[in-house]
Amino acid sequence: MDDQDDVFAEQLSTPGRLDIEFQEIQELTELARAIGEKTPMLVALDYRLDEVPTGLAPNQTFKGSALAQHLRDVSIEKPESDFAIILVSAEAKIRTLYRPDQTAHDLFDRVYVKEEINSRRAAVRAELLSLCMAYDHLRGQNGRYDLAELMNADDDDRPAIDIQALTLRLTEAKAPHLAAKLLLSQVIDRPGPLIDLAEVCAHFGVDQGSGPEVAELLKATKAEYGGLFSDAWPRWWTHRVEAFAQNIFGTRATGLPASKRAELLRERFGGNFEPAVSPWTKSADELVALACASCRRGTEMKHSVAAFEAYLPRFAKRRRICWDCVQTDQYQNRTPALVVDETDTSLAVEVRTKLRPGEAAGKAE
Repeated sequence: MDDQDDVFAEQLSTPGRLDIEFQEIQELTELARAIGEKTPMLVALDYRLDEVPTGLAPNQTFKGSALAQHLRDVSIEKPESDFAIILVSAEAKIRTLYRPDQTAHDLFDRVYVKEEINSRRAAVRAELLSLCMAYDHLRGQNGRYDLAELMNADDDDRPAIDIQALTLRLTEAKAPHLAAKLLLSQVIDRPGPLIDLAEVCAHFGVDQGSGPEVAELLKATKAEYGGLFSDAWPRWWTHRVEAFAQNIFGTRATGLPASKRAELLRERFGGNFEPAVSPWTKSADELVALACASCRRGTEMKHSVAAFEAYLPRFAKRRRICWDCVQTDQYQNRTPALVVDETDTSLAVEVRTKLRPGEAAGKAE
């Protein structure tokens, strides 16, 4: 639903698998009723549905969040007909009107910037299909959501997800969208029981170009996640990744320089494992430990700042922003933009004018 464009319906569709049709704007309750009658698997909304005259009286116009709230309220009463809702809007609107820490954030399963849909069309389509398949699975659970089943966890994985903050909220979930949002926001989108390939590479001390080789190594360890949303958002079990790395390196992986970890991987498995280079010092001899929340390159704790997390679960790892992205302001280019946590605000200010190691040496000469 968009008050201006119908082109995105075709761009988001996957021929033969997911057909998205354009719906003209009507009065809110009439539109919600029309949507319900179509029994959709997914609804895509623009954030602003009130900017272009649509034949509605001024007091009848509404924003996408208002429609999403109405649809979510209905789904609580009819969970068997619940469906995914995504936000598709212009970057400027999302930057100025949408904030992840606001209540409206919980209404949408995913947020997409219109300008990037063409450049990521295949990935976006895969994600929408994954959302639809996940909702189809969740609707079949009849309100009884088991975390281990949803995450396809083995017995060895269960201790890693024996987390009251997750299991209790799943028990209380009254509709599929509540279970889906919990998994996406708390498990898929942040490092914790699961991590993405960028975090895996950082743990092994290799650059992202070596990611496919690392992923291949991990296949024998059953570290690859195979639960809901895994078809579009590849993840790996953190505890299995760490155990495998411990076996290879004989010690805590992040206690070794990236260059040493890459060397040990080449000695044991062959291949072309390239060490991760610090975004700040440009050295491969740093203790790279995590992926920058902005650029996703491996970085060190000492050369990064904490990212603000409005609601950080105890089981999750706080995201961090590398000094390079702080100094270049690259972290502010994300949509929605990242924010430096107040505990590191003064450090971030210092980093913006800080000389890098090579620059310091040049000045000294």
